[in-house]
Amino acid sequence: MNPRRVRALRAGDLKKGPVGYWMSRDQRTRDNWALLFAQEEEALKQKEPLAVVFCLVPQFLGATFRQYAFMIQGLAEVEQNLAEKNIPFYLLCGSPEVELVEFVRKYGAGCLVTDFDPLRLKRVWKEAVAKKLDIPFFEVDAHNIVPCWVASDKQEKPFVPSPLMGEGQGGGDETMKRHSALSPSP
Repeated sequence: MNPRRVRALRAGDLKKGPVGYWMSRDQRTRDNWALLFAQEEEALKQKEPLAVVFCLVPQFLGATFRQYAFMIQGLAEVEQNLAEKNIPFYLLCGSPEVELVEFVRKYGAGCLVTDFDPLRLKRVWKEAVAKKLDIPFFEVDAHNIVPCWVASDKQEKPFVPSPLMGEGQGGGDETMKRHSALSPSP
């Protein structure tokens, strides 16, 4: 995976303990760069288990019951896909800056990884979580062809990949390379 997809929200030395992946925007197990980074670059290299965590907030930007029901159904599929790979899934309920920090401490996580989300509210949550942790906390842009922090603040242009384009052409360069699939956890 291209290292430009990853940035540290909190630097520090990796500690012994499981790797936590805080799933948020990218609620899927396939084609999820953040999940793959958490597994390949952190859990497997450190020979530590991986755990996936989703924090369900009671109210989120006016979401309706129907939207929550749809999301919960999708998360059930995520849990099933992860179980097939021997990766545990934890559903937390409440405020992320409280629940995630408590989860990390309870399970002695050695590092935390999350996916990028441009929403201001989620940036605030991440900043609050980062301030309360004493372990490395990484953010991976798993959603965009070119990570948002790599693209210019003023010169973003729509990019539509063409099947006729070769690897490395167009706006995606190295960030568009295919990645390996999620592996079963040992």
